Amino acid sequence: MNKIAVIGYGALGKILTSAIVEKLSDSYELKGIFDTALEGESVEIGNKNVPLYPSFDAVLADDTDIVVEIAGVGAVKDYITQLLEANKDVVITSVGALADDALYASIRRAAEASKAKVHITSGAIGGFDLMRTLYLMGEATSDIQSTKAPKSLNGAPYLEGKDLPVDEKIVAFEGNAREAIAGFPKNTNVSVATGIVTSGVDKTGVRLVSDPESKGNTHRVTVENDRAKAVVEITSKPDPTNPKSSITAAWSVVALLENLASPIQFF
Repeated sequence: MNKIAVIGYGALGKILTSAIVEKLSDSYELKGIFDTALEGESVEIGNKNVPLYPSFDAVLADDTDIVVEIAGVGAVKDYITQLLEANKDVVITSVGALADDALYASIRRAAEASKAKVHITSGAIGGFDLMRTLYLMGEATSDIQSTKAPKSLNGAPYLEGKDLPVDEKIVAFEGNAREAIAGFPKNTNVSVATGIVTSGVDKTGVRLVSDPESKGNTHRVTVENDRAKAVVEITSKPDPTNPKSSITAAWSVVALLENLASPIQFF
């Protein structure tokens, strides 16, 4: 039985922890949840009272095998390296944090030193296996187009306080993945994920489309070399309580955990 802790109990954290308790209980024991916004000693998930860690130090001290981050870019910066140094495997969902080259290098060094593993979730896109395959073949280019409703993009730093039109489909941003995550930190984790799996965040093109008629978040990833081309497209409904995130981001963690625990591995 693998012992697991979760950092983050927002909209996606609630989906994840419920799935661990209800669907993965044969493989994982959910030891606790850490979220600085929570008060009390426990939360009820299904028929189980799950303890709340009073501090991050308590997470470090617990005898968990794996810790899942589903709390945002700040949590990756603040906690992941320390967890690795404590010999805990980690799952990162806020992949946008890894556009920070110094942080990425620090996480890699800590993992190498401790022999702990860092698992990067596919989040709202998927297709990591195919993307990585084409990249390793050599000379691959990569780009991603994401289409979302204006309300899920409004408030991003890149927009400088301006709201996107509600009566017109427009290209809200075009650049590379590093620029995208800086301008739209809550919307473009998938761009950074595409970049780090393929040609890098500076060489991965990003187009962000605002479409008032969009009924979900659509991501279309293209990776191509001179011998093969892959196009991965997925449309997922945004979480109703957090329209900037896709529900599939939480379920991709569930799929990853199930795969890690299975005697048969899907790459």
